[in-house]
Amino acid sequence: MELFKVMNLRDELVSIVGERWVISGDDRKLYAYDGFTAVEGDPSFVVLPGNEEEVIKVVRLLLNKGAKFIMRGTGTSLSGATVPLNGEVIVGMSRLNRIYSQEGLEIEVGPGIANVMVSKNAPPTLFYAPDPSSYTVSSIGGNISHDSGGVHVVKYGPTVNSVVSVRVLLPNGSVEDVEYGPITSSLPIFVGAEGTLGTILRARLRLFPKPASRRNIFAIFNNVRDAGEAVVGIFKRGVIPSALEMMDRNTIKVVERSRYKAGIPEVEAILLIELDGSEEAVAEQERIVTEVIRDNGGERISPDDGGTKLWNARKGAFPAMGVVAPAYLTLDCNVPRKALPDVLTGIEDIARRKNVFVANVFHAGDGNLHPLIPYEPHNPQSLKQALEASSEIMMLALKMGGVPSGEHGIGIEKLKYMNVYYGDEELAVFRRIKNVFDPSNLLNPCKLLGGCQPTSDITRWMWEWD
Repeated sequence: MELFKVMNLRDELVSIVGERWVISGDDRKLYAYDGFTAVEGDPSFVVLPGNEEEVIKVVRLLLNKGAKFIMRGTGTSLSGATVPLNGEVIVGMSRLNRIYSQEGLEIEVGPGIANVMVSKNAPPTLFYAPDPSSYTVSSIGGNISHDSGGVHVVKYGPTVNSVVSVRVLLPNGSVEDVEYGPITSSLPIFVGAEGTLGTILRARLRLFPKPASRRNIFAIFNNVRDAGEAVVGIFKRGVIPSALEMMDRNTIKVVERSRYKAGIPEVEAILLIELDGSEEAVAEQERIVTEVIRDNGGERISPDDGGTKLWNARKGAFPAMGVVAPAYLTLDCNVPRKALPDVLTGIEDIARRKNVFVANVFHAGDGNLHPLIPYEPHNPQSLKQALEASSEIMMLALKMGGVPSGEHGIGIEKLKYMNVYYGDEELAVFRRIKNVFDPSNLLNPCKLLGGCQPTSDITRWMWEWD
């Protein structure tokens, strides 16, 4: 964008939100990254509206000027969905963090509110189910844009199952309230669209009644295959846990070296299981799960604190990776539960062959894998090696009936796998939808469906096949 046009646009944005809330100069580079730190962007500048009216004015101005822009929440995207690759304007929504109303089993919130604050502002008998590991900081707008999951997705479903309606600012400048209709609805189109179809101004979310009883079960195993077989066995016996997580040997070693240390034994894998429901149902489920654990070579453990430290270790496993390396890739391919034993042993083989460290910590209950692959950010070869290993893991997951993303989105990280998983006709439909909503390709270009040229060796490694 030419300098005089940039300065003119900046002045117009300042007139809407005030000088304090338009960021330029070196400070704008704080928004060059999101949670996917492998790629650095370069925003023209950053604007932080304070309410819906300001957002509408800002976005309409950008649309009228033909300026490409990216809507951003708190920047926790792990797929690079908010990285400004080509000087896009960043529109940050973190100030739109209001609770508008709560009635019955529904709560209406602004897109900038942190996930954790939804349950905190709900009645004590209710809770908001989707809870990604970043739930203390990740924003609801970002959760919706990525269809985020979390620990409780196995029973309560990902974000799409908890979105009742959204208020959306469309690329034609109009504002619409979109909700489920009696037959069809366009609401699911916006959930998981990664900000490519419109701007979420507010959302009405579903709350769930807190169960009468919750019980934790923890089990250790001597190999990951047995742990994977136990996961499959639990569901074969008809039990649907409210949470079922796994950490492998490498993850355990990492968390035990970090501030999330929980005293986990030196084993090959641990399952963290939560059951909820009535007292009678939970007691029967516990009996069945205990049998499955025993039949697959596992051993129950009973921590003195009831498991608080173990769950904190699971939630803290991602940041704990900092004890190994300053950066890491986080995959989130999703595989059928029955494929877990083979996929986990396959990942171990890939790690050995590629000579990389891979730590597996993931939502085992719904097969949502999270292999963590550390690398040295100032060593391009280290990153290339990590990307090559991630590519082999992704292709293994797809071969075993998996999908490219379970909750982190496609962003810029997984673009080349879209052509592997989807056929030409399916991709053509996706592009037609994008073109109908955003014919000028102003909203979050390059993401989800691609269409941009590599901007560096890193994006070339990610987007092109050797």
